[in-house]
Amino acid sequence: MKRRAQTEAAVVVIFSFLLVFSAARSNTTGRGELGEVQIAMWNLNRVDNLQMSYVYTVRQNAGEGGETMDVCADLLTGSWVSRHYATDEDGTRLYLRQFCDGKNIYHYIDWNGDWEKIQTMGESGTAVPQLQMMTTLGYDGEDVVELERQEQNGIVEITCSFAPEFLEEEKEAQLAQMERSYAMYEKSGAGESEIDTAGLSVEQHRQSRYETVTATYTIDENQILQKVLYETTIIMPEIVQDLAGNKMLGKEREMQITTEMEIKRYNESGINNQIEQCRNEVMY
Repeated sequence: MKRRAQTEAAVVVIFSFLLVFSAARSNTTGRGELGEVQIAMWNLNRVDNLQMSYVYTVRQNAGEGGETMDVCADLLTGSWVSRHYATDEDGTRLYLRQFCDGKNIYHYIDWNGDWEKIQTMGESGTAVPQLQMMTTLGYDGEDVVELERQEQNGIVEITCSFAPEFLEEEKEAQLAQMERSYAMYEKSGAGESEIDTAGLSVEQHRQSRYETVTATYTIDENQILQKVLYETTIIMPEIVQDLAGNKMLGKEREMQITTEMEIKRYNESGINNQIEQCRNEVMY
């Protein structure tokens, strides 16, 4: 007799990357609705500062979980502060605070009540969390099968759906990345059980398939991207566990994933004030 096990957290994180596709893909939209989105992304990347929220939600088998984040960033200096929360059956809890001075990132360590500097590698290592998801389109017009544009009181909303061939390409690219990560994990000295679970996650991804994927962009009256909403339905086998504790793939289940990013405000002095308050706390 088998009982269901919760989907592994690592897999949830991997699927969150799938929603925004490959930033390395060449983009040549230029005109039309996608060109309008691209201009709004460029404009967002040119603001002096911003406050952004990020909400990632996974629904499966009547259960729901995910994570949220709030970040204030000074794009002129590269400094930012973020708070990360996890949500599960026990509610929502803060699990990480971060501060970046433009060169180094610091984590707040709960167990000793102090900030700790962590290793960073190059400019990308200090990038504002999740902001690239709102400033890079990552696909071309040929990858989209349907576009809808609505405008009301100067606010523009553009929704697009994606071609199955493009989604399959993205899935294969992510699978290749997972396989590389798994190969490195095998050499990391992790326990046999953890390695087996990671390998099972790779196979779970290989057997998954998309049902629907849509992206909705909201552009404000200043032609700056204000909100992005990705909605995805994936069919994938569950990771189940028998009474002896052995894990395996079970029946296919539907997983619904939403990722919503919203710019709460930008070009306001109060945003930099919050960053400086955190800087003073870190450097105390």
